[in-house]
Amino acid sequence: MPFFIDTSALFKRYQPEQGSDIVCKILEEANQPVFISSLSVIEVISNLKRLFEVDKITTEEQFHQQRLFFYQDINTLGITVLDMSAEDIIKAENLILKRYMKPLDSIQLAIALNLQKDDLTFVSSDQRLCKIAESEGLMTLNP
Repeated sequence: MPFFIDTSALFKRYQPEQGSDIVCKILEEANQPVFISSLSVIEVISNLKRLFEVDKITTEEQFHQQRLFFYQDINTLGITVLDMSAEDIIKAENLILKRYMKPLDSIQLAIALNLQKDDLTFVSSDQRLCKIAESEGLMTLNP
């Protein structure tokens, strides 16, 4: 089955925490396509930078290593990065009109929904977002 991984789950690959093993397994062993949004690219880099510069959890060297590892994953693991389209923005607005959602969550979910892939699993560590994705007809996995 194809997977769409949002930033909250994808980040577990680069900063070990609960659920990291599940995300790594999806990325390393998936026989089906794995999709992320172009928004996730900038969110992952921003979060890695925050760990170094703001939270002081990692060093500058670790930041650069994690960033490099992330880009290597995109290339070597065949992760497909999806750009946001006008159709995604319209879908995101419709999602927000149904119920309050954070803007980035609505865009992530809209991109996944607009993929129109059979058996797509939406992977997110955000429990509320998973519930909304399920109400929109997607299978979900919260690592």
